[in-house]
Amino acid sequence: MKKEYFEIFSACFPEYEMTQKRFFDLMHKDSCLYYEIKEDDEICAFAIVEDFAIRLLCVTPSKQGRGIGTRLIEQIEKEAKDRGFDKLITGGVSSKLFIGAPSESWRFFEKRGFVSEGGCDEMILDLNDFEFEKLSLHGSDIADYGWFDGDMKDIKAAVSLVDESWTQYFTKPENIYVGKVQGEIASFCMVDTNCQNYLTDKYGKVGMPGCVGTVPKFRDKGIALEMVARATRYLKTQGMDVSFIYYTGVPKWYEKIGYRTFLTECFGTKHL
Repeated sequence: MKKEYFEIFSACFPEYEMTQKRFFDLMHKDSCLYYEIKEDDEICAFAIVEDFAIRLLCVTPSKQGRGIGTRLIEQIEKEAKDRGFDKLITGGVSSKLFIGAPSESWRFFEKRGFVSEGGCDEMILDLNDFEFEKLSLHGSDIADYGWFDGDMKDIKAAVSLVDESWTQYFTKPENIYVGKVQGEIASFCMVDTNCQNYLTDKYGKVGMPGCVGTVPKFRDKGIALEMVARATRYLKTQGMDVSFIYYTGVPKWYEKIGYRTFLTECFGTKHL
């Protein structure tokens, strides 16, 4: 990957203050294809594509609005068709940077034929400001909380009731935090104390509660909300600077314990 890509990205998204090494680590994969456009022998735009999911497309700010991004899309579309793909999408969950098109750039994709397939929010909480004791939580009225210490088939069975595709991620009991009602798993999440992503260089140590779920019969009782709050408190005790929520469709729920949205992303599809 070329250093010019990082320079253009930094100009387009100055709020993500990552190092060049971090950018390369996050974006470089052997399965990616790289597209670029030059003007006056200088790279002024680039796109990174994986399985014809557009993971990132950036145009130097001073050259935006001149059709350069459209030319990149046309390059990508042509090669996608040549390789037998029948559609393009924005983002892709394999990305460790954006997993969709940042909402401020969605209009660009929409004007070029992409149709919205929904979106997600990513959220952050400054742990210096987090005070668990001041939260109004009621899950512990009926649930007990702690690290999972049972048979993995039991946690996988509970997870499958929420999202079958998540079971592949639940492999280490020491990273799984649960809420139980009379010994039965009611809610669960994974807890990551070493989350290396696009926030790390700016904020420091990043922790993450992930794959948060509640077994259907235990929903709407406040169990999961207190579980996430307790997991967040744990991250603070472990010296994390911020807690990060990756890919959520329920930002108002997380706001109840202090998280705020800092990035909204749009998922789009264009059939070729």
